[in-house]
Amino acid sequence: MVENDKNEQEAYEKRLRRRLIILKQKIEAGEVKFASGLGLRKSLMDIKCGPDGEVDLNTVDGRVRSLALVVTAMHDREELKSSIPFSDIQRSYFTFMENTFGWFYKMMIKNKLTPHEIGLFFSKNPERIAETTSSIDEFFEIILSFWNDCSEAAYAHVQDMQGVFRGVFGGDLFPSYSENIASKCGIYTDLILLPDPFIRSKDLFLLWKPEQKAYYFMKHAMNLLQYKNLACIDDIAIPIVAIVPDQAILEEDEKKFILKLGQEDSKVHAKHLFGREFESFEHLISFASQLDSIDKVVAEIKDRSRVLFDTSWEGNAEKQIERAMKDQPAQLIGTTNPGILVASMALGRMSVNNEILIRSSRLAGTPIIDAPTSWKYFTWKLEYDAEKAGEKYNLKDLHIIKGLQNLSKNEMVWLGNLPIDALIEIRKSGAMDEIRYILGKGVDDIAAANPNNFFRTTDHIFENIYHAFEKHNENIKQLRSKKWKFAGKDIGMWLAVGTLEITAAATGIPVWGLSAIAAHQFFDVPKLKDIPKSIKLLAQESENLKKSPVGMLFKYNI
Repeated sequence: MVENDKNEQEAYEKRLRRRLIILKQKIEAGEVKFASGLGLRKSLMDIKCGPDGEVDLNTVDGRVRSLALVVTAMHDREELKSSIPFSDIQRSYFTFMENTFGWFYKMMIKNKLTPHEIGLFFSKNPERIAETTSSIDEFFEIILSFWNDCSEAAYAHVQDMQGVFRGVFGGDLFPSYSENIASKCGIYTDLILLPDPFIRSKDLFLLWKPEQKAYYFMKHAMNLLQYKNLACIDDIAIPIVAIVPDQAILEEDEKKFILKLGQEDSKVHAKHLFGREFESFEHLISFASQLDSIDKVVAEIKDRSRVLFDTSWEGNAEKQIERAMKDQPAQLIGTTNPGILVASMALGRMSVNNEILIRSSRLAGTPIIDAPTSWKYFTWKLEYDAEKAGEKYNLKDLHIIKGLQNLSKNEMVWLGNLPIDALIEIRKSGAMDEIRYILGKGVDDIAAANPNNFFRTTDHIFENIYHAFEKHNENIKQLRSKKWKFAGKDIGMWLAVGTLEITAAATGIPVWGLSAIAAHQFFDVPKLKDIPKSIKLLAQESENLKKSPVGMLFKYNI
């Protein structure tokens, strides 16, 4: 024990000496300024050197040690970013993907196929399945090694981008292959951050059958390569799209924590669904396991609208459950018990929602979701958090804003059907600034809004948002009259009709899990001692920002 204490002390002193050297260099370079009256000048003057010429650490007080720690952290962050430029991270990543899958991608484009069709091709023949899956383990070793080396730098680059409106994709493994998410909202965001789909589905590859592994391996790759030209653009400082991996998946402690949060949210969802309280997630599953027929499950359900496996599935609650017993939900959970399927349906969705909220906060971005089922669970997630906050803080003026279509009878029109080559040309030519100026900052303003600035009545909140988007519709008309052409096409051809939904928890305080944890333990489980350090730090930052989460859904009408 004594030897360990001695080693720890020596290691600390070594770190402190390095920090003091960096602090000295920064002060001499004029890069460190401090206000008078804080006692720092005197503290610095009091530092003495010993006979050996080294700083006598006993003369270094707490003020100097704290300053040296902060300055060194900033120095190391800048060194990290300089050593691995953001553009190099993106180019290296896509170069590896192109070297691995480029031939198949060219064939897909040449034959006008989709990532889904390529995935099916490789998953229907035993020989192709065997050949495709034989390299998956090695592929994951390489990609995990790459992100372990680069993810910290990638996050630092994104976090330090000033004045950049970031859209953070969430709600699914990756954007739909059938439409490019940048085409839908690339005008309204400066940067769209996408997850690495392989990292995000890493655990699923352990559960999938060989044919499923082959399908998703090829589908992910083909879908991903569609974004290469948007992530690796010469002559612009901020790419249109960038790949940044899920830190929560790379770090085991965070992954476990997010699962815990998902279990807590599942309990709340089950409370609405069944109309009863559950002491724990285990209690919920125990209760549900006894509902071993569809009739038993339905008899216990009090709110059928909360039975949702997929918004594209037709039929009532009974039909939804019946299909789930034969479809992917049963395969992933490994059971056909209808009660367990219904009780567990929110777990994955809510875990993903917690992940996207944590990820968006960490990247200082706004969640963007393009899957209607995921969007529904996201709005429920914020609704449940708002309820908890209301109970804890006795808030009577709590509101949930959801669905722009609820505020207006008119359909939304937005500039959201842009060809990729036109989007790149707009960004390179500098026309983006004028287009954004004409459109106004309606979307950005709503996403960045501090809840303290909202009036505390439902009517006023709705009115603020309604007028923001009414103004946007007027600006669309002005933009259309410009008759601008990019990539040989009139800008008016790229108007999309549908809905642009938003959801936010608008209160005088932050209302989602992380902020509440910072304000003295929101959940009964997990306990504070079980929360990863990285999450605690993020919670403190969120508490300081005093900002509620906002999410957006861009959806075409078909």
